Amino acid sequence: MISRVLLFLSCFLALASGDNAPERTRLYKKPDATNTGGLKGSIGSPALPIEEILAVSAEDVEQVYEGEVGGAQRNTFQFTGLPVGKYDLVVIFAAEFHEGLRLNVEPNTLTSEDLAKINGSIQKSEPFFTKKLIHRVQGETGRGQSARALCTYLRDKESSLMLETFEGKSNRPDFRRTFKLVLLKDVGPGWQIVRARDLYPVWMNPKSALPAHKYSDALHQLRVADQMKDIGALQLSK
Repeated sequence: MISRVLLFLSCFLALASGDNAPERTRLYKKPDATNTGGLKGSIGSPALPIEEILAVSAEDVEQVYEGEVGGAQRNTFQFTGLPVGKYDLVVIFAAEFHEGLRLNVEPNTLTSEDLAKINGSIQKSEPFFTKKLIHRVQGETGRGQSARALCTYLRDKESSLMLETFEGKSNRPDFRRTFKLVLLKDVGPGWQIVRARDLYPVWMNPKSALPAHKYSDALHQLRVADQMKDIGALQLSK
């Protein structure tokens, strides 16, 4: 029995020790071949290669699908096997990212006091990340109400590794970054984080700047039925 455990661990370590080991295998929902709906299109502007593109269900933000990027300029994309519904897209380039996320159904009524408390809760969360930047937040004021925030979480120093190595070492000198969709609830004394949904966790070069955030209506509430829908060339740089 012990020998089997040791064999399993040795195999796991061998797989994990690769510099480019898969990090997001279980982060996104797999397309369902029984669903015939989907989205396809291209990015007209900015004229930049797409690094990643995601479709987030407007009804359930836990349902996040990863698109296929193509074209000689890496500016075309396609989502297959999507259930019928509405989706918001997140398009990530090396130096900027664009999103059309619906953060709240009702009009935003958060007060300056709410925003200060939400910021305080987010800054205290996940101490592994040394910096948190809130890009957008919307919700409703009042006890028992909820809010959502789109954030960048960054660890701007090296990280110790467990059960894996990087270039033969047990630490990584590059920075860890992720975009998160944070769901909060007003519990009376303040706002409490209910859950946080990673969207795109990566290791980044310490010399690189954080991608600039931009909101685009062109990525908001795209309807999917039972056929592939061509949404054309999206102009995000307006």
